[in-house]
Amino acid sequence: MKKSFFILFLIPILLSCSHNDNKAGSGYSVNKEVMDIAIKYAMDKFKEAKKTVEMDGIVTIADNKINYVTIGDNQVKYVIDPARIFAGLIDEDSNDDAMVSIDYYHGQYLNMTEHLILIKTNGKFMLNRVIESDMKIMGIKDRVITAEISTRSRNSPLRDCSVCKEIVKYQFRRGDLIRIE
Repeated sequence: MKKSFFILFLIPILLSCSHNDNKAGSGYSVNKEVMDIAIKYAMDKFKEAKKTVEMDGIVTIADNKINYVTIGDNQVKYVIDPARIFAGLIDEDSNDDAMVSIDYYHGQYLNMTEHLILIKTNGKFMLNRVIESDMKIMGIKDRVITAEISTRSRNSPLRDCSVCKEIVKYQFRRGDLIRIE
């Protein structure tokens, strides 16, 4: 009696704790495909590229050449964070498209952020446009790209103050990002 009660008590606990770790879901495949395109884009920038992947999935693509002339860290690198991939409808068709932001560093300093706009055509993502901008993508919904931009210049001491930023909305029309009101 005690064994059957224990088994009946244990089975629901085991079933509730089991979960499906299947990474073949649509979100995972979209992120993997977008990451592959972003990694290829960054690796094509160098003759000899070195790729490192962190535990949290952040990929760093760096130039593999060694510079013996300077003492400091002057290595050029791209950092691709999978958390900065946004999927949604961007162009006029009914296929989900994607945007990914890639940071470009020279040494330890952020030079610029490149935003890759990937349009899905014939079942595959294709790189449509690369935009160099300091905007931070917040999301994509109903063909509207929401971003946060600074109202101050990059070298202003007030650049990162909370009141010096504004939220803007863009639409992708005929290959260009158009600011909408």
